[in-house]
Amino acid sequence: MKKRFWTGFFTGILTAIVLGIIGSVAFVKYAESTIADRLTAPELPKELKENFDFRYSTLTGETKYVSGLKGKVVFVNFWGTWCIPCVAEMPTIQKLYDSYRNDTDVAFVIASRLDNAAQIKAFAAKHNYTLPFYIISDKDIPASMNFNQYPTTFIYAKDGSVAMKHVNASDWADTSVISFINKLKAQ
Repeated sequence: MKKRFWTGFFTGILTAIVLGIIGSVAFVKYAESTIADRLTAPELPKELKENFDFRYSTLTGETKYVSGLKGKVVFVNFWGTWCIPCVAEMPTIQKLYDSYRNDTDVAFVIASRLDNAAQIKAFAAKHNYTLPFYIISDKDIPASMNFNQYPTTFIYAKDGSVAMKHVNASDWADTSVISFINKLKAQ
Protein backbone atom coordinates (compact mmCIF):
# COMPACT_ATOMS: atom_id res chain seq x y z
CA MET A 1 0.00 0.00 0.00
CA LYS A 2 2.77 2.44 0.97
CA LYS A 3 4.82 1.51 -2.09
CA ARG A 4 1.84 2.15 -4.33
CA PHE A 5 1.22 5.51 -2.68
CA TRP A 6 4.83 6.63 -3.15
CA THR A 7 4.92 5.38 -6.73
CA GLY A 8 1.80 7.38 -7.52
CA PHE A 9 3.09 10.37 -5.63
CA PHE A 10 6.42 10.47 -7.49
CA THR A 11 4.69 9.82 -10.81
CA GLY A 12 2.44 12.79 -10.13
CA ILE A 13 5.38 15.02 -9.21
CA LEU A 14 7.34 13.93 -12.28
CA THR A 15 4.31 14.53 -14.50
CA ALA A 16 3.87 18.02 -13.04
CA ILE A 17 7.53 18.85 -13.64
CA VAL A 18 7.41 17.61 -17.25
CA LEU A 19 4.20 19.54 -17.91
CA GLY A 20 5.75 22.65 -16.35
CA ILE A 21 8.79 22.42 -18.60
CA ILE A 22 6.67 21.83 -21.69
CA GLY A 23 4.44 24.75 -20.73
CA SER A 24 7.42 27.07 -20.20
CA VAL A 25 8.97 26.17 -23.55
CA ALA A 26 5.62 26.59 -25.29
CA PHE A 27 5.14 30.00 -23.65
CA VAL A 28 8.57 31.25 -24.77
CA LYS A 29 7.99 30.02 -28.33
CA TYR A 30 4.53 31.64 -28.35
CA ALA A 31 5.99 34.93 -27.05
CA GLU A 32 8.77 34.91 -29.69
CA SER A 33 6.24 34.17 -32.42
CA THR A 34 3.84 36.87 -31.23
CA ILE A 35 6.62 39.47 -31.12
CA ALA A 36 7.96 38.41 -34.53
CA ASP A 37 4.48 38.76 -36.05
CA ARG A 38 4.17 42.33 -34.72
CA LEU A 39 7.57 43.64 -35.82
CA THR A 40 7.49 46.86 -37.77
CA ALA A 41 10.19 48.90 -39.43
CA PRO A 42 12.15 51.15 -37.06
CA GLU A 43 11.58 54.89 -37.11
CA LEU A 44 14.58 56.24 -38.97
CA PRO A 45 15.84 59.69 -37.96
CA LYS A 46 16.54 62.52 -40.33
CA GLU A 47 19.78 63.48 -38.60
CA LEU A 48 21.68 62.20 -35.54
CA LYS A 49 25.40 62.81 -35.43
CA GLU A 50 26.91 61.53 -32.20
CA ASN A 51 30.14 59.60 -31.84
CA PHE A 52 30.08 56.43 -29.76
CA ASP A 53 33.08 54.14 -29.75
CA PHE A 54 33.09 50.89 -27.82
CA ARG A 55 35.12 47.73 -27.40
CA TYR A 56 33.82 44.25 -28.22
CA SER A 57 35.33 40.79 -28.61
CA THR A 58 35.23 38.14 -31.28
CA LEU A 59 34.03 34.67 -30.26
CA THR A 60 37.71 33.69 -30.10
CA GLY A 61 38.55 36.52 -27.68
CA GLU A 62 40.13 39.07 -30.03
CA THR A 63 39.43 42.68 -28.94
CA LYS A 64 37.99 45.06 -31.53
CA TYR A 65 36.68 48.63 -31.53
CA VAL A 66 33.77 49.97 -33.57
CA SER A 67 35.99 52.94 -34.47
CA GLY A 68 38.12 50.44 -36.40
CA LEU A 69 35.24 50.19 -38.88
CA LYS A 70 35.27 53.91 -39.71
CA GLY A 71 34.78 54.38 -43.45
CA LYS A 72 31.96 51.82 -43.51
CA VAL A 73 28.29 51.97 -42.62
CA VAL A 74 28.07 49.84 -39.48
CA PHE A 75 24.95 48.06 -38.22
CA VAL A 76 25.34 47.37 -34.48
CA ASN A 77 22.81 45.29 -32.58
CA PHE A 78 23.07 44.65 -28.82
CA TRP A 79 21.15 41.50 -27.96
CA GLY A 80 21.20 38.28 -25.94
CA THR A 81 20.03 34.70 -26.35
CA TRP A 82 18.05 35.25 -23.12
CA CYS A 83 16.07 38.16 -24.64
CA ILE A 84 12.79 37.11 -26.30
CA PRO A 85 12.41 40.28 -28.47
CA CYS A 86 16.08 39.91 -29.53
CA VAL A 87 15.50 36.35 -30.67
CA ALA A 88 12.26 37.36 -32.41
CA GLU A 89 13.95 40.06 -34.53
CA MET A 90 17.07 38.02 -35.37
CA PRO A 91 15.65 36.51 -38.62
CA THR A 92 15.13 40.03 -39.98
CA ILE A 93 18.71 40.97 -39.10
CA GLN A 94 19.89 37.86 -40.94
CA LYS A 95 17.88 38.96 -44.02
CA LEU A 96 19.40 42.45 -43.83
CA TYR A 97 22.86 40.96 -43.46
CA ASP A 98 22.25 38.70 -46.47
CA SER A 99 21.47 41.85 -48.50
CA TYR A 100 24.92 43.28 -47.68
CA ARG A 101 26.97 40.13 -47.12
CA ASN A 102 29.40 40.87 -49.97
CA ASP A 103 29.32 44.67 -49.66
CA THR A 104 32.65 45.92 -48.32
CA ASP A 105 31.09 49.30 -47.46
CA VAL A 106 28.77 47.81 -44.82
CA ALA A 107 29.77 45.99 -41.62
CA PHE A 108 27.71 44.22 -38.98
CA VAL A 109 28.45 43.91 -35.26
CA ILE A 110 25.92 41.66 -33.57
CA ALA A 111 27.12 41.97 -29.95
CA SER A 112 25.70 39.69 -27.30
CA ARG A 113 25.56 40.66 -23.65
CA LEU A 114 25.60 38.03 -20.87
CA ASP A 115 26.28 35.16 -23.29
CA ASN A 116 29.54 33.31 -23.76
CA ALA A 117 31.01 32.16 -27.07
CA ALA A 118 29.67 28.60 -26.72
CA GLN A 119 26.12 29.83 -26.12
CA ILE A 120 26.28 32.16 -29.12
CA LYS A 121 27.72 29.46 -31.39
CA ALA A 122 25.03 26.99 -30.31
CA PHE A 123 22.31 29.60 -30.92
CA ALA A 124 23.68 30.45 -34.37
CA ALA A 125 23.99 26.78 -35.34
CA LYS A 126 20.50 25.94 -34.11
CA HIS A 127 18.95 28.72 -36.23
CA ASN A 128 21.39 28.55 -39.18
CA TYR A 129 22.53 32.14 -38.66
CA THR A 130 25.66 33.31 -40.46
CA LEU A 131 25.78 36.72 -38.81
CA PRO A 132 29.06 38.07 -37.42
CA PHE A 133 28.41 37.53 -33.72
CA TYR A 134 30.50 39.15 -31.00
CA ILE A 135 30.52 39.49 -27.22
CA ILE A 136 30.30 42.72 -25.22
CA SER A 137 30.53 43.45 -21.51
CA ASP A 138 28.47 46.10 -19.76
CA LYS A 139 31.68 47.94 -18.81
CA ASP A 140 32.53 48.29 -22.50
CA ILE A 141 29.29 50.07 -23.40
CA PRO A 142 29.72 53.84 -22.95
CA ALA A 143 27.21 55.46 -20.61
CA SER A 144 26.62 58.05 -23.34
CA MET A 145 24.98 55.34 -25.47
CA ASN A 146 22.14 55.52 -22.95
CA PHE A 147 20.03 52.39 -23.25
CA ASN A 148 18.63 50.02 -20.66
CA GLN A 149 16.61 47.75 -22.88
CA TYR A 150 17.44 44.99 -25.32
CA PRO A 151 17.58 44.76 -28.21
CA THR A 152 19.11 48.12 -29.02
CA THR A 153 20.41 48.91 -32.49
CA PHE A 154 22.69 51.65 -33.77
CA ILE A 155 23.60 52.40 -37.36
CA TYR A 156 26.86 54.28 -37.81
CA ALA A 157 27.59 56.53 -40.78
CA LYS A 158 30.90 56.17 -42.61
CA ASP A 159 32.39 59.09 -40.66
CA GLY A 160 31.97 57.09 -37.42
CA SER A 161 28.98 59.05 -36.11
CA VAL A 162 25.75 57.42 -35.01
CA ALA A 163 23.15 58.00 -37.71
CA MET A 164 20.38 56.05 -35.99
CA LYS A 165 19.51 54.56 -32.61
CA HIS A 166 16.53 52.28 -32.03
CA VAL A 167 15.46 50.55 -28.81
CA ASN A 168 13.28 47.42 -29.06
CA ALA A 169 12.72 44.79 -31.72
CA SER A 170 12.03 45.78 -35.31
CA ASP A 171 11.82 44.42 -38.82
CA TRP A 172 15.35 45.21 -39.99
CA ALA A 173 14.75 43.67 -43.41
CA ASP A 174 12.20 46.37 -44.25
CA THR A 175 12.96 48.31 -47.44
CA SER A 176 13.13 51.58 -45.47
CA VAL A 177 16.17 50.25 -43.58
CA ILE A 178 17.88 49.18 -46.81
CA SER A 179 17.19 52.63 -48.30
CA PHE A 180 18.57 54.30 -45.18
CA ILE A 181 21.78 52.22 -45.30
CA ASN A 182 22.15 52.87 -49.03
CA LYS A 183 21.77 56.61 -48.42
CA LEU A 184 24.52 56.46 -45.77
CA LYS A 185 26.76 54.51 -48.16
CA ALA A 186 26.37 57.25 -50.77
CA GLN A 187 27.50 60.00 -48.39
